[in-house]
Amino acid sequence: MGTRPLCSRLSSGDGAAILVADFQPLTAAPRLSKLVSDAAAGHSVHQVDPRGAVSGDRLYAAVPELADETAALFRAAEPAAAPDRRVFVVGHCSAAALSLQIADRLAGDREVTAILVQPTWPGTAHVTERFAEFQGKLGVADLPLPDLDGDPWSCIAGMEQLMNEGLAGLAKRLGLSKAPLAFSELLVSYRTWLAFLLACRNDQPVKVPSEAVAISVLTDEPGFVVPGTGPQRCRITPPPPAERPDAVTPEVARVVLDLVEGR
Repeated sequence: MGTRPLCSRLSSGDGAAILVADFQPLTAAPRLSKLVSDAAAGHSVHQVDPRGAVSGDRLYAAVPELADETAALFRAAEPAAAPDRRVFVVGHCSAAALSLQIADRLAGDREVTAILVQPTWPGTAHVTERFAEFQGKLGVADLPLPDLDGDPWSCIAGMEQLMNEGLAGLAKRLGLSKAPLAFSELLVSYRTWLAFLLACRNDQPVKVPSEAVAISVLTDEPGFVVPGTGPQRCRITPPPPAERPDAVTPEVARVVLDLVEGR
């Protein structure tokens, strides 16, 4: 399985440039970047795929490394003749910290706003819970995590090995020569989630961008503040009603575009 592009253009336009850092859900649900692109007439929309960057032989990448690479790819993709184009970096859920760092790197070139959609800041508990959850979905035993404070590449490789061994045991119990392909594909998907969550955990405390970066947040969390800042640092907008706080809907994409367009 090859590494997918970290940053790719979804649509073009002469309006604002929008970078959306999000994830392919483990369902058939659409990505926020796709919904924004579909509705963003006249804007240039780029999809930032942090899990895609660690989907191949590259098992791990730190958040600052991903931010540096994204900023470089964006600068290469945008026309040199449009340095005054406003940039909006949208981060969904656990991509919030990465989005803030991307915005900070671009702020020296252009006017930049970070838009965080239901932001979360994954820590040790989050990585531990997801590893246990993924093992359960694969039908394997609940094995302890490798050392999260050790070498991150070795940690991710260790998680993958444990899940592989569990799958091999499951296949043997079912009388199969090897685990079904669908399970192996799920394992890769789970590994990339864990790699990015570990990167977020390792990058705490959250790196707050310079005052040159405006921050808008879609959240229903009372009294929300970006860690390390005060309440005056962010513009808070309530998200549209949804069944789950992290739900990705056309209504959420519309609110994001309203912020981009100053409505």
